[in-house]
Amino acid sequence: METQTDESLELLLDADIDQVMAGLDRIVEAAPSYEKLFSRWENQGWNSEDIDFSKDVVEWNSDIWSDEQKEFLKWSLSSFFLGEERVTTELLPFAIAAPSHEARLFLATQISDEARHTVFFDRFYREVFGSDAKTITENLKLQRPQMNEQWGELFEGILHDCSEALRINPTDTEAMVRGVTVYMIVIEGTLALTGARFILSYLKENDLLPGFRLGFTNVNRDESRHVGFGVKYLADAIREDPANASIVAKTIKETLPIGTLALAPPMVDDPYDFVSPLGYTSAEIYGYAAKSLSKKLAAVGLDPAMID
Repeated sequence: METQTDESLELLLDADIDQVMAGLDRIVEAAPSYEKLFSRWENQGWNSEDIDFSKDVVEWNSDIWSDEQKEFLKWSLSSFFLGEERVTTELLPFAIAAPSHEARLFLATQISDEARHTVFFDRFYREVFGSDAKTITENLKLQRPQMNEQWGELFEGILHDCSEALRINPTDTEAMVRGVTVYMIVIEGTLALTGARFILSYLKENDLLPGFRLGFTNVNRDESRHVGFGVKYLADAIREDPANASIVAKTIKETLPIGTLALAPPMVDDPYDFVSPLGYTSAEIYGYAAKSLSKKLAAVGLDPAMID
């Protein structure tokens, strides 16, 4: 098992988003220890300030991108930018409530990761999109109006409530199981990684935005480790108390419909049936997300068929 774990985690060093996703699948299957995930964090470090956006600036200000594509990309990346800040802010109670020192130490690395992601997006918005915000706070505030009601319900409602419950009572196992399901399985493991995969695939196929592509792939490599933590934590929790399985299932059934609408671009008429300005369809997006979620449910010990 340890050899399999090493090989699967090694794939996350690859700069190709499809290989990162394949590596995530193998992480889920291998269920590495918290210590192993911490070790990979040490070995997979990157610096957001090292990313070179000079070519990205030239491309963005050329006629390569249509107005519709620019509108879509700005909206899509704003959901990531704002999401990274939200999860950075909400994660501390999860770390305090973690079941062991090993789990707590890994979650400390995740807080660091999410902060780095926020800084990465802030740089990109300033240097490439041309935001004139003077602070990260101001930059985030400028992007918030683009998000729909469902985005707010998921991040500022459900996720915040989970975090607040753990802040009040770090020993509340039910709140921890619910929170990890919302955070690592639904938001990161299903919604974010799915959206990122299609964006990065388009950029790779067309050899566009090389600086952003490198940085965003690094972001998703980090997120893959986070999802690995979530899968392990939930699998352990269900083994220790089978009643936790119903909490996971109930949470997913509650949040997935909201998250699905949070993924829908505001410029489309039908959030369930559309073609992205980058060429991929809603059927492809939701189909990929469903398969991704099914793998994680199986890894934590749930029958994917129980989620309608």
